[in-house]
Amino acid sequence: MKNQLKPILLSVAFLVSASASAVVPGLISESWSGAQIIPDNNASGVAFTFNISAPADAVITGVDVSLGITGGWNGDLYAYLSHGSGFAVLLNRPGRTAGNLGGSSGSGLNLTLSDQYLTDVHTTANNPLLGNFAPDGRNVNPFNALDTDARTAFLSSFNNTDPNGTWTLFFADVSPVAVATIQNWSVNLAVAVPEPGSSSLVGLAGLFYLVRRQRCSNAA
Repeated sequence: MKNQLKPILLSVAFLVSASASAVVPGLISESWSGAQIIPDNNASGVAFTFNISAPADAVITGVDVSLGITGGWNGDLYAYLSHGSGFAVLLNRPGRTAGNLGGSSGSGLNLTLSDQYLTDVHTTANNPLLGNFAPDGRNVNPFNALDTDARTAFLSSFNNTDPNGTWTLFFADVSPVAVATIQNWSVNLAVAVPEPGSSSLVGLAGLFYLVRRQRCSNAA
């Protein structure tokens, strides 16, 4: 959010002096923690669904996702986030290449995925997998995914869309033997809410929109 500080200050100055319309950033966060096993060698996987309720004119300006998983074989994992027309492939068999069809042998991960990061999570084989990465983005069958596949399904697919409604965060383990367990996740949406301008600082206070919710339903 650091890079959004300057636009906020500019919007405030413009409101006070010119009574123009403004776009005021906010944050919507959904998170979960527990111990959910990802069914081993089962493409049906496990899905978490949650609903966002925001102002009708809210627009998404950015999305990041944090994942915490223990155990398993990282190269088996497939995960995506979907909502409306947006679809982002978060993980698609990390480390899997033509010369390494089993993918990364690392066990467990604790990472944050954002389009702002440069390192492709698919190409990182740390054990466990820790840090900040760009999402995999390879919208291909996980049984065939390789590092050379085109990356087309990024978190930016949600930008400029309505955050309201049902979201799905999906995980699958598509190869046998090792079992992975989801320990926590969070989905963070940066949103903008267009509002009429005001020459009053009192009116400005009502424009700032911040929602933090921590509930979801888990549907396997």
